[in-house]
Amino acid sequence: MRAALEKLDFFVAIDFFMSETARYADIVLPGSLQEEDEGTVTQVEGRIIRINKAVDCPGEARQDWRIIQDIAKALGRERGLTFESPQQMFEELRIASKGGVSDYSGVTYERIEELMGVFWPCRSETPTSAPQPGPQGTIRLFEPGSWNPIAKGAGPFYFPDGNARFNLTPYVGPAEDVDHQYPVILTTGRVVSQFLSGNQTRRIGPLVDHYPEPPVEIHPKLAARLEIADGDWTTVESRRGSCTLRASVVTTIRPDTVFIPYHWGGRKSANQLTISAQDAISKIPEYKVCAVRVQRAEAQPDYAAVLEPQQ
Repeated sequence: MRAALEKLDFFVAIDFFMSETARYADIVLPGSLQEEDEGTVTQVEGRIIRINKAVDCPGEARQDWRIIQDIAKALGRERGLTFESPQQMFEELRIASKGGVSDYSGVTYERIEELMGVFWPCRSETPTSAPQPGPQGTIRLFEPGSWNPIAKGAGPFYFPDGNARFNLTPYVGPAEDVDHQYPVILTTGRVVSQFLSGNQTRRIGPLVDHYPEPPVEIHPKLAARLEIADGDWTTVESRRGSCTLRASVVTTIRPDTVFIPYHWGGRKSANQLTISAQDAISKIPEYKVCAVRVQRAEAQPDYAAVLEPQQ
């Protein structure tokens, strides 16, 4: 990713904090936080909720959609990008989605506010012979007797016959397995007090107090074999890079596996070690498993005493 960003002829980022990605940008335009703008969010359960503006953008920061529209206008490409408000954008979504699988045509700002959220699909028109949706839309997908524009009453699932499909796939092992040189599995993931890159959460005092730095979680059996004690500086090395962090000896992980959270960047980044292999169908990178070797470090790394930019 770093190599790809460095190759760009010109890179503009819109962000509300100087993120690790934005540091590669030629120009950084100050955007908005959720609390500084308005609109809608569709939650994972399918509920569409309103986001109401609470505070103004500070300084020269502006709402992202206004910045994008101004760039389009400056480039002479403003057609379709002349909205006066997020509500106007939502009205276009209602029209564009009508009759489709994700039909928002029956959703309005007023309905969302009144009912504390509306579920998609929520159609403005349904055949008279089909069950009519309630005021909150489709609260639960695939209910018996439900109607959709693909099955058209033949069944609840989105196929012409209304039946579901099961897709079987053979098991394929990881692209990189352990061997005598790299005998331990590395897996990465999140911790409860941080989120994604940590660009927001690592600026919040209580969250930083709870999880100030990334550890290497290691099982007591593996730690004993490698003569690593809780709190020791520990180097994890893969075929792509290495990272030195403090060990956290825990029983909640397998003895053949170590865990590093991915919320930190730079020399503390777990992705220095991960592999670039992708799933053949979804193209999702294989961040959750690669082969590493682990050893106790002789000293703390230079970057251990370096404060992060936001600190």
